[in-house]
Amino acid sequence: MEQSQIERERATFLSHDQHSLGLPSLFYGSLRAPEVFELVIGRPMADVPCEPVVLHRHELARIIAGDDFPGIFPTEDNVDLHCLLVPGLTYEEQLRVAWYEWDEYKLSRFETTDGRQAQAFVPDVDAIHRLHGAIDFKPWSFEEWRERNLSAAIPNARTWMSKMPDISAKLCAAE
Repeated sequence: MEQSQIERERATFLSHDQHSLGLPSLFYGSLRAPEVFELVIGRPMADVPCEPVVLHRHELARIIAGDDFPGIFPTEDNVDLHCLLVPGLTYEEQLRVAWYEWDEYKLSRFETTDGRQAQAFVPDVDAIHRLHGAIDFKPWSFEEWRERNLSAAIPNARTWMSKMPDISAKLCAAE
């Protein structure tokens, strides 16, 4: 990605008014991998309270368009989706997650099977379609992704996070 494109992404990200819904975060994709989690959040997963949770009548799928975009999608099937609930992220960490998921994802609200509210970034199907044209949906598995793609995802996440804009003004405004 060229420098002018990165600058546009940074400016758009900083002008965006909603990076969090103020709810615990729900991770279902690459952020479940401790290696990616640490690069994005900025501290080891072992130092952050996390717990497995379930979403009823949801499944994982990936959108095939340029890259693969995994996401949570509702289903009529009687299936449960296992995710990771992370309630203790700071505002800075939430901004880091928002940058990592930028701009093909959007925030959505979910209710776990035990009734708790959580937020997760899910694919913005319309934005992905606009950016990449034709799209297709296929099943997605965290375990398969981890086995096949984790080694490439680590340097990609490191590179993307190094391009994150200065968020100090947003942090000051939040205090």
